[in-house]
Amino acid sequence: MGLAAESPYRRIVWAGAASAGVHLLVFLTIGVASVESTRPSSAPELRVYVESQDRGREDEHDRAGPVEAPAAPTTDSREELLSAAAPSRSRVVGSRPRTVAPPAPPALPAPVTPSEASPGNVPSGSASPSGEAAVLTTTAPSDSEAPVSVAPVTPVASVAPVAPVTPVASVTPVTPVAPVAPVAPPAGIDIPAVQRSLLTRWVMQAAEKLRDLSLRQARLSLMHEGRQYVALLERQPAADSMDLERMTVEITTEEKGRRLRTQFEMKRLAFSHFAQLVDRQDPEVQFHDDEIVGRFHSNFPIEVGYDRTVAPRFLSLVTTAGAGFRLGTAEGYRREDEIFRGGLATRAGRIPLPGTFSLPASETGGGAPGRSFAHDTRITFYPDGSYGWRELGVAGPEHRELMSTPAYIVAGPDAALAVHGTVNGKVLVYSPERIIIEGSLIYVHDPRRTADGGDYLGLLSRKDVEIARRGVTGPGDLEIQAAVYARRRFVVTDYDAPREGTLLIYGSLTAGSLSATEPRYATRYEFDKRFEYERPPGFPMTDRYEIESWDTQWREAGDEPSGASAAGASPPSG
Repeated sequence: MGLAAESPYRRIVWAGAASAGVHLLVFLTIGVASVESTRPSSAPELRVYVESQDRGREDEHDRAGPVEAPAAPTTDSREELLSAAAPSRSRVVGSRPRTVAPPAPPALPAPVTPSEASPGNVPSGSASPSGEAAVLTTTAPSDSEAPVSVAPVTPVASVAPVAPVTPVASVTPVTPVAPVAPVAPPAGIDIPAVQRSLLTRWVMQAAEKLRDLSLRQARLSLMHEGRQYVALLERQPAADSMDLERMTVEITTEEKGRRLRTQFEMKRLAFSHFAQLVDRQDPEVQFHDDEIVGRFHSNFPIEVGYDRTVAPRFLSLVTTAGAGFRLGTAEGYRREDEIFRGGLATRAGRIPLPGTFSLPASETGGGAPGRSFAHDTRITFYPDGSYGWRELGVAGPEHRELMSTPAYIVAGPDAALAVHGTVNGKVLVYSPERIIIEGSLIYVHDPRRTADGGDYLGLLSRKDVEIARRGVTGPGDLEIQAAVYARRRFVVTDYDAPREGTLLIYGSLTAGSLSATEPRYATRYEFDKRFEYERPPGFPMTDRYEIESWDTQWREAGDEPSGASAAGASPPSG
C-alpha cells in the first residue's frame, strides 16, 4: 500500500483531536468531583429551620370548625430529593437534574420525632403545625474544592394535619314530662229533665215560703213515686241596697243503695232584671212599632198589631202568665217567630207588683241619707256628681249639693218630682205620686262604652211615671238611662202628636200598664246587662227566684260537693 500525499485538512484533524482530549480531561475532573461530593464527609451540613408564619388563617379555620385537607402540592424533583434526605445530610446538592417519574399523591407528613423537634432545631412558638407553608433553609461550607452551584429551593407547602373528627355521641331526646292534670271530680249522673222540672218547682215554692217567714234556713222533705228527696235551703240576704238576695240548695236522695246529692245556687230577681214587665193590659193599647232587647214578662195575654211595614220585635225570651198572645190590628201576614224572635213561654205565672217599698228613708225623709221634698220640685243632675233643685211654680235660685253614695231623693206625700240631666253616681228618686221626665236622663259613664261604668239611676213611683209634654221635652229622640218602676202606669203625654223620634229606655221598665206612645214616639227598650248582678240602690225585688248555676248531676254523697263544679256551670235549659 503506498502513502497518499499530505491533505490540507490534516492540521485541522490534529487540532480537533487535541481539543477532544482536553474536554475529556475536564469531564473526568468533574466526574471525580461529583463522586467525592457524594461521600458523607464531603456534603455540606444541613440545618432545617421551620419558620412559623401568621396563624391568623389557622385560627379562622379553628373557629370555623373542621377543615378539609388542602390539595396535595405539586413537587418537583429537587423537592422530592430534599424530602428523601431529611433529617440527615443531602446527597444531591449540586447534582445534575435527573428525570423522575411523576410522584404519587403525597401522604400526610410523618410525625416529627422528639430529636427532630428539639429546641435547638425548632424556634420558640413553632410547636404546632402552621397554616402557612414552612421555609427550608440549608447553610454550611462545602468540603469539596469544586464550586457547587445550588439552585434555589422552592418552599414545600406544608399540609396541615387534619384533626381526627370525634364522632358526636347520639343524644337520646328527653321525653318531656307531661304536667300533672288536676284530679277531675268523679263523674256524675245526669238528672233527667222530668226530675229536674219536679225538683225546681218544689224548691221554688219552698224558697218563697222561706222568704215570707223571714227564715235563713229550712229543711224540707218530698216523697214522689216511692222515692224520698230531702232539701236543705240556706238564704243569704242582700249585703247592701244594691246587692241581690241568693240561696244555696242541697238535695239528697237514695238510689240502689247509694246516697246521691246535688247542689245549686239561686238568685232572687229584682224588677230591674226585666227589660220590660207589664202587669195589666190597656184594652186600647197594643204592641206595634216597639223593639224590646232583653227578657220580657206579661201578667196577661199579649196583644200585638202590625202592618205591611212595621211589626213589634221581641228579641229575647217572652214569658206570659196567659195562654198565648192576641192579634190586634193586622195588615198582611207575619209569622210568630218574626215577632217573638227569642221564643214565647206561656202560663209562666204572675209576678205581682208591690205597692210599698222598704227604703232607708221614710216618705218624710227622716233619717234619710239623701234629701226629702214636701212640694213639687224640679231636680237637675249635673256631670260633676251634684244635683240642683227648685220648687215648681216658685221663683227663686236653684239650690245645689253633691250627692252622697248612694243618694236617695225622696218626695213627701202628694209631691211630684220632675227630673232631667246627666247622672254621675248612684241614686234613687222616689215619689209616692208621680215622677215627670222633662228631658233626657243619661249617665256620665255610658255602660255601653265604658266597661266599669259605675253610674246607676232608679226612678220609683207608687203611682205614675210620665214623659212630659212635647213643649217641655223638645222635639227629637228622648233617651232614658235608668231602671223605671211605675206601680200604676207609665204614660207618654201627647202620644198622638206627630212623630218626633224614638223613645229609648236603656235599663228596665216595669209598669202596672202602658199608655200608647205612637205616633209621637217609636219605642226601643234595651236591657242594661249590669242589672244581672246589681240593681239601682233600693230598687224593689220580685218574689221570683232563678237558678244561677247548676251542673244538673247527681253525685255520691261521699264525693266533693257538686257546688264546687256548679259554680261555673250555666243554668239548665228545658
